[in-house]
Amino acid sequence: MLNRERIFQVQDLTEANPRGRTSIPILGSEFCFPEDLLKTLAAEFDSVDFMRTDNLSTISKLRDERGNPRLMLIDAQRVTTRDEVLAAAEAAGTDMLVLAYGGRVPDRDLLLKGLNQAEPPRLGLLPLNVRIDVLLAMMRLLLCGEILVPEAVLKVLLENGQHVPLDAPDESAELVGSDLTRREWEVLSLLAEGKQNKIVAAELGLSEHTVKLHIHHLIHKLGVSNRTGAAIWYLARGEAADIPPDKS
Repeated sequence: MLNRERIFQVQDLTEANPRGRTSIPILGSEFCFPEDLLKTLAAEFDSVDFMRTDNLSTISKLRDERGNPRLMLIDAQRVTTRDEVLAAAEAAGTDMLVLAYGGRVPDRDLLLKGLNQAEPPRLGLLPLNVRIDVLLAMMRLLLCGEILVPEAVLKVLLENGQHVPLDAPDESAELVGSDLTRREWEVLSLLAEGKQNKIVAAELGLSEHTVKLHIHHLIHKLGVSNRTGAAIWYLARGEAADIPPDKS
């Protein structure tokens, strides 16, 4: 049960940082991030202080007082260009910006650039119009540094039958991915399902270290920047491809 002190911790940006606690700034209005949502987050993640403000300068003040956060939640309508993303991330001192949105998916061009961007800040996604248990599960993944692309966003990225533009080499789409081993295809298919490395390792009977090596190799072979780009490539092009026999 939440007490008055804990609710105050969630909302007050001027409180000193208790030892061992994590601070997550939230940039947006009460309309986007209502008090009930903050209370629910506080109850689920009791070692995290979620701090909402509508002022970017206050976000900078929080960074100075509590250090650089692992991520910042932001109303997706507050940023529509890469420059605005960079400015918000710089103010917060974070290398991961999480776009929170309701019924309207964030700007498609921004997503195409951000999800396949090798340089920070990384772009995360948090739909607010889902069941609360789903929202909390996605928030937990984000706090662990993982990015999940919701189905509605993926449909927008692939709308009109267009593939997501990846930083692929100058060769035909059919040739890209043709040199993946059977094991790399298996790892890639599980990545596209949003599974973490330890889950992939368990399902394939591998060590996490081996899974990381496979991911490193397949990212290089596909010519993408990160695991999110690899997953999008698979869903856009590779899912229907025949998995080759093992090459090793």
